[in-house]
Amino acid sequence: MWQLTIAQNSACTISVKGKVMDMNSIDALEDVSIAVLETQQGVLTDAFGKFQLNSLCKGKITLSVSHIGCQTQIFNFDLQRDTIIKIKLDHTEVELSEVQVTEAKKESHSTQQVATLETKQLEKLRGLSLGESLSKISGVTTLNTGSTISKPVIHGLHSNRILILNNGVRLEGQQWGSEHAPEIDPFMAQQLSVIKGASSLQYGSDAVGGVILVEPNHLPSQPGIGGEFNFAGYSNNAEGNFSATLEGNHAKVPALSWRVQGTYKRSGNVRSPNYWQKNTGVEEGDFSVTLAWKKENYGFEIFYSRFQTKLGILSASHLGNVDDLNSAIQSKTPLELSGFTYNIGRPYQNVAHDMLKVRAYVKTGKAGVLDIVFARQFNLRKEYDKHLPYNNLLAKKNLPGFQFQIQTLTLDLIWQHRTIKNFSGTIGFNGMTQTNEFKYGYFIPAFWNFSGGVFAIEKWRKKNLELEAGVRLDYKWLQVFMNHNGDNGTYTFNYVVPSGSMGIEYHINENVKWNANLGTAWRAPQANELFANGLHHGAASVEIGDKTLKPELAYNFTTGIQATTKYFDANVALYENVISHFIYLQPVLPSTLTIRGEFPTYRFNQSNVSLTGSDIDLVAKPIKGLELFSKTSLLFAYNLTTADWQIQMPPQRFENGIRYTLRDFKHIKETYFGVSIINVLQQKLIPQNDTDYAVPPKAYWLLNFEAGFKLQLKKQAIHFSVTVTNMANISYRDYLDRFRYFTDKQGVNAALRVRVPFFFEQKVRTKNN
Repeated sequence: MWQLTIAQNSACTISVKGKVMDMNSIDALEDVSIAVLETQQGVLTDAFGKFQLNSLCKGKITLSVSHIGCQTQIFNFDLQRDTIIKIKLDHTEVELSEVQVTEAKKESHSTQQVATLETKQLEKLRGLSLGESLSKISGVTTLNTGSTISKPVIHGLHSNRILILNNGVRLEGQQWGSEHAPEIDPFMAQQLSVIKGASSLQYGSDAVGGVILVEPNHLPSQPGIGGEFNFAGYSNNAEGNFSATLEGNHAKVPALSWRVQGTYKRSGNVRSPNYWQKNTGVEEGDFSVTLAWKKENYGFEIFYSRFQTKLGILSASHLGNVDDLNSAIQSKTPLELSGFTYNIGRPYQNVAHDMLKVRAYVKTGKAGVLDIVFARQFNLRKEYDKHLPYNNLLAKKNLPGFQFQIQTLTLDLIWQHRTIKNFSGTIGFNGMTQTNEFKYGYFIPAFWNFSGGVFAIEKWRKKNLELEAGVRLDYKWLQVFMNHNGDNGTYTFNYVVPSGSMGIEYHINENVKWNANLGTAWRAPQANELFANGLHHGAASVEIGDKTLKPELAYNFTTGIQATTKYFDANVALYENVISHFIYLQPVLPSTLTIRGEFPTYRFNQSNVSLTGSDIDLVAKPIKGLELFSKTSLLFAYNLTTADWQIQMPPQRFENGIRYTLRDFKHIKETYFGVSIINVLQQKLIPQNDTDYAVPPKAYWLLNFEAGFKLQLKKQAIHFSVTVTNMANISYRDYLDRFRYFTDKQGVNAALRVRVPFFFEQKVRTKNN
């Protein structure tokens, strides 16, 4: 049984907002999934049971409303103006029908700082890498290796301190390198979420800086076949991105859903304002397949994805001798230049990543759900030096300088119980075993590791107050097999570390909420930090490990206040992260001469550090359609051991802009345009005796433009958007770019994006037709 009440007003823009309640208790229901089947837009209700769907066009729409403990409900109505909906769901029914249920999010993370890029925001970022997309969030920057490789940095932390969950599976590749970008196709994601701060309880050790959730769209529940086609083209490097998704559901087998998705990307040399960067092209091909059978009380899902890319490495980063290296660092232009080409020569990387995921869930009683997720990942990375091997026989084989292959098996057992006397919670186990082998040249040794952890998280909620607490115990075992420079030993490391967290969220009123979270996290030193010794081709540097390194232990505190009103939105967050035995790469002089040339040298070091900062997001809406926005990311990283500033941390960053949305016309809808200015200060918070090879680059500013609209041709919508970055074609270098010694960043770049969603509804026959 269900009840729907609709009230309408005369506003011009089209939105649907409302509240979902339990029919019997009249309590507000949180985490109810509300989805528009025609556009695949979706939201979850908040702690007050409220939701809002924006940017909807006139016409007939279908809402799918689902929540654990009740059947999915479908509502059809003709949308002509802003609509307010009140929905009551009945959780007392015990007779179950053959209905597919759209799942709600597993965990609200309400006491932590969470930032999300929804579908509409991601449409403006299609074609960018995962790291570049996430950098639009305050407090998230990128660690770059030239213009082709980027990885996300959260509050100054990156690589093995950030966990990335791809469709619910912890991504495991060779993420230890600065130039080892995440092996994920962002076109697959319909939502990107960043949980800022220590998040080890739910996801396991290593989440010292936070967690990134890459979440695909819900599989279809409406009978028919649909999908979308995406194109993104860029002017700077003549890049083209083509991506397509096809998915379906059948009325006769409503529990069965499927999806196929694929992407192809190719780009040529990147252009800085005054020159082309030699050998900076990229070629990438990805695809994924999903098959699911979902019933009310049980279900399963099989997911397979393959990511494969070839990345050119800036030729000018590999120098022959110390004089060339010094000249390159002092020069305003790279020592090697070229024109535009799609050809990718040496040095380059060739990376392939396969993931197979099998998930099953079963409802346990009236209030519990057990999730079982098994995944197997295989990552093959080949790194090619700038020069062919000196041995003619080997040169003919065109062998890589390094080849790493890592295989990972993971198992997650998660049991959740819904609210029982104001309590809800999660109990779980995460297990992982991993082997890593190498061929050809040595950089890191072969190793085998195993890790396992158990955790429990419980929440208590009453009216406007929510309290959360959790504990976890982890065990990690690492065995390293050395075979280099006469060292043929086997080294074994064991770690047993507890962690915990507690948090609070208080809704001051319906528009303002405050939260705070205190947690601990830890991370064991990785094989590269312990035993690296040699030239890292992709990063164009020599790195030296230290097998006496200790595990990192972090104490993280975050707090923030969020306010949403008719004329003003604000999200202000503060954080403090104190990390014992923080591991980092310390530049050491002089540089190292190898048979491959002269390279900057770094040694892994360890100190106690304090990371303090703030993320501030402000939006003013003085009149209808007009938004003035401001984003501020501040970070002060202090080395407690040396009593000085910590190196290799992102500088202060500010973004201010204006955006205007026009009223809809007959065929042109959702028209917007805006400009913004990004200001990045020079990083002056560096040690007095900084041993870096070059001083931090100067401050810079970038002028960006965006515009877009939706063309509505009867039932078919076509979305267009244009962005222009670095409109003033400014020459600049970024402190967190490993190739800032050799080249400027990318110049002006215009992008055109086109998205064409489609859906062919299956007509269901009834007895009356």
